[in-house]
Amino acid sequence: MRRLLQNAVWIFLFISFVYFPVTRGYAETTRFTVIPELPQNQASEATYFDLLVNKETVQELIIAVHNTSSEEITITADALNSYSASTGIISYQRKKTAEDYGGKSFTSFVSNPIQEVRLKSGEERKVIFTLDLKETVFDGEILGAFLFEEVKPQETAHEADASLESNYQLQLGVRMRQSLQELPKPDLKLVETKAVEKNGKPTLKSSISNIRPVAFGNISVNTTIRDKNQAIVGGFKSENFQFAQNSVLDLYSEFEQEELKPGTYTIRIELSSQRGTWVFDDKVVIDRQAAKAVNRTTIYAAAIAQRNFLFYLLIAIIILLIAIILFLLVKRRKNSDESE
Repeated sequence: MRRLLQNAVWIFLFISFVYFPVTRGYAETTRFTVIPELPQNQASEATYFDLLVNKETVQELIIAVHNTSSEEITITADALNSYSASTGIISYQRKKTAEDYGGKSFTSFVSNPIQEVRLKSGEERKVIFTLDLKETVFDGEILGAFLFEEVKPQETAHEADASLESNYQLQLGVRMRQSLQELPKPDLKLVETKAVEKNGKPTLKSSISNIRPVAFGNISVNTTIRDKNQAIVGGFKSENFQFAQNSVLDLYSEFEQEELKPGTYTIRIELSSQRGTWVFDDKVVIDRQAAKAVNRTTIYAAAIAQRNFLFYLLIAIIILLIAIILFLLVKRRKNSDESE
């Protein structure tokens, strides 16, 4: 019987290692530096490119890249466009979106937006981006950035899966204006509100556009979700949000309940900063199909699915152990009968 229990324990340990593997992560270190050569049309003492331009501007933007590591490295240099991230910061991407909201994207004026440079240990080289306004006249400001990122040698599949951090990268901002006069006031509009899953929870996603060429920050956000009985069932508060020029900001207001119920909901969105105050009210009707689609992807649904999986796995293990025990008992009895 003791040997029977030992066999059962080994089987359980084998199944545990198969279904619950161990993973490891690796950290990155600083490998290079970037320093901009600020031009004569620099409009302020900022350490990034703050440029006063006109429709005839054609100039080179020069950045010195220095390899501070002990080995040869390859670095990509990309020109990027600004957008409003749902996390509340102005972020940057290759995709052009400002045109969708009445503006102009920074990379539309960069003739060589993607470059690559290879540096020996201790070597410094200049990366040059060519800026061409192409007879373009604009109000307000256009924001962009240059992203420098080390290209790592080809990773194995195991290393790629185990990595917890991206390659080391640095970002250098760019701001373009054609006038030093006061910037226009932001003009915010509520585009739409709909039910979605965000970070494993049911939320209302409210998209708000800024159709003016002006970025601003220090925004206080307060949203409140109410059901048909005017009871508060969700919302969120946050400070120091940022809004990029000519962009859309997605705000995610969480429901208090784990499972989204069909019904009619209203949401009030309040944004306030030194540049203005905005209040939006919207109504959302969520039918059973929409609620089911959201609930299917939440943490609550995942927890139920995992609990069901573990339950069925436990049942399978028990059945397997019973089968093994019965097999060993039958075999033992058969051997006993033969010996008699």
